[in-house]
Amino acid sequence: TSNTISWSLHLLAKEPEIQEQLYQEVIGVCPGDKVPNSSDIAHMPFLKAIIRETLRLYPVVPGNARVTVDNEIVVGDYLFPKETLFHLCHYAVSYDENVFPDPHTFLPQRWLRGLEDKSKQHPFGSVPFGFGVRACLGRRVAELEMYLLLSRLIKQYEVRPDPAGTTVKPITRTLLCPATPINLQFLNRRVEQAEPRAAAGASL
Repeated sequence: TSNTISWSLHLLAKEPEIQEQLYQEVIGVCPGDKVPNSSDIAHMPFLKAIIRETLRLYPVVPGNARVTVDNEIVVGDYLFPKETLFHLCHYAVSYDENVFPDPHTFLPQRWLRGLEDKSKQHPFGSVPFGFGVRACLGRRVAELEMYLLLSRLIKQYEVRPDPAGTTVKPITRTLLCPATPINLQFLNRRVEQAEPRAAAGASL
């Protein structure tokens, strides 16, 4: 969860229009000092889309493997004998332009219902929590934690990128992690507009 939140803040800092759209959604559902709860999250589709798009671009587990132990199986037109090792590269599929048009662009709207392109997406184009009997048992808890944390952060702070313009690339250390610290600026939204706002720097 901390890894995905770091990447999502990094992406939002570079896309102020997307960040503002998220902010407007959050304050529309939770005005004033209201703290969002699980019921409120159901009314924040753009928040969910941002987390999903972040997981597409930076899947926590970029790849894993499974062995078919007991029986041979047929996949497409191919017959695989038992004890075949399958390596599944989630990262590669997430950037396949046949599955996701403009795959290197941060486009949370691709996950919103009602869009024409949404119906054309492959159901297994992005499965960051796995699927089936071996899917992540903690998925719902992890998703809720990320929704609540990101919504509260965006409500409190405007996030801006590193003034030095440092490029952050992912690296695989079992999990997909930032190769260098993600440096961001957090501007307190509660400071009155008449007062100059000081940016607080932070590394993630």
